[in-house]
Amino acid sequence: MTIPRLFPRASRRPERAGSSPRSGLGRGFTAMRHRNYRIYWFGQIGSLVGAWMQSVAQPWLVLELGGSPLQLGTVLALMFAPSMVLAPIGGVLADRVDKRRVLMIVNAVAMLQAALLFGLAGTGLVEIWHIYLLALLAGFVNAIEMPVRQAFAAELVPAEDLTNAIALNSTSFNLSRVIGPAIAGVTIAVFGVAINFGINAVSYLSVLVGLWMLDGGSLRQIDRPDRFPSIRASLVEGVRYAIATPTVLWPLVLLGGMATFAMNFQTLLPLFTRDALGLDSGGYGALFAAMGAGSLIGSLILAFTTSQRPMLGLILGGGAAFLALEIALGFAGTPMAAFPLVFGIGLASMLMVNTINVTIQNSVPDVLRGRVMSLYVTVFAGTAPIGGLLAGALAESFGAAFAFSLGGALAVAVLAVVAWQLRSVRMPRNAISTPVIEPAERPWEIAGRAA
Repeated sequence: MTIPRLFPRASRRPERAGSSPRSGLGRGFTAMRHRNYRIYWFGQIGSLVGAWMQSVAQPWLVLELGGSPLQLGTVLALMFAPSMVLAPIGGVLADRVDKRRVLMIVNAVAMLQAALLFGLAGTGLVEIWHIYLLALLAGFVNAIEMPVRQAFAAELVPAEDLTNAIALNSTSFNLSRVIGPAIAGVTIAVFGVAINFGINAVSYLSVLVGLWMLDGGSLRQIDRPDRFPSIRASLVEGVRYAIATPTVLWPLVLLGGMATFAMNFQTLLPLFTRDALGLDSGGYGALFAAMGAGSLIGSLILAFTTSQRPMLGLILGGGAAFLALEIALGFAGTPMAAFPLVFGIGLASMLMVNTINVTIQNSVPDVLRGRVMSLYVTVFAGTAPIGGLLAGALAESFGAAFAFSLGGALAVAVLAVVAWQLRSVRMPRNAISTPVIEPAERPWEIAGRAA
């Protein structure tokens, strides 16, 4: 059998980077040296603020329409159910097509979805079944958009800046997670729920203009074969690689367990805010913003410590802290107790989730990046329907506080299994490598040898 060659291949950089800032403030923003990445980052953050406003407003709208906890869980399930089936196909798509063009198309569809929801809610015609249908449409969009977006980061910056780009992507996500819910809490109280959907629809112009402004000639070129295998063969290739690579498989198992049992905040947080804490929509927005603030701090910690962070320690330590805080949240009966716990939950979860993302990205070659990252999306988003329905059923029977604590306790078992499996596994380096896979070799055979 031919021995595969694994070594970094010189690839064309997105643009001339100049001197690399490696100390002080500049170390946390190395990816910002690249024009394409800067444009993309600012375009994303404008759209994400609107997306978070809609994420806060939509569950509150269900409650205003008299929806039950189980119906809240059903909305979340419909938003993510398509990812269980379509995200892997989105990953195959990401490895074959122009990612920028696909992102423009799916964001345009998402803008239409938000506009329809705004029209229905603004005219008072909206019913819960309308929200179900539009949540399902958003689910189809997410199933394609998320794996393509995850893989697109590798084309915006050179390999050595990809880890920082991932951390800064998370920073934009969590910065908007602070701003969006805080604004939504005010707009719901002052103007009603509908205005948030309208703002979200307009905000998609930010990401669409940003994608249009990118310099296509400066995107990093990813090597592709002259002839692609069938979609089925491509899917099998990505799955077998993930199964054969412990630093992909076990982080995915942990992510799936956490997402199923412990990350059901869109279902439980509005119920917990109203029933356990006695707060209104303003308090709900503030609580969501506090979680976003914690997540923002967590992502900034990762951005400024990309060269020396202990990957396994952050995954398992972040996961353990997250679960301990969530179990404690179930016993918090006052806002004074809940707000610091929610802040800590956001911080710890971000340390865990982002380090899982970087660990997987470090473990996969460019030729398989879209397919393997689609498994990340499938596990993270595809388990949400199960978790949403489980959380909704528990909240309906026993209350949101009990659902928080029980979900966290169940996830502890998953964390223990993953910690045992990874106890002797060598974690990948922080710097993203770009291995070359000879066409005659199967990627999972390389992974098997590396393991």
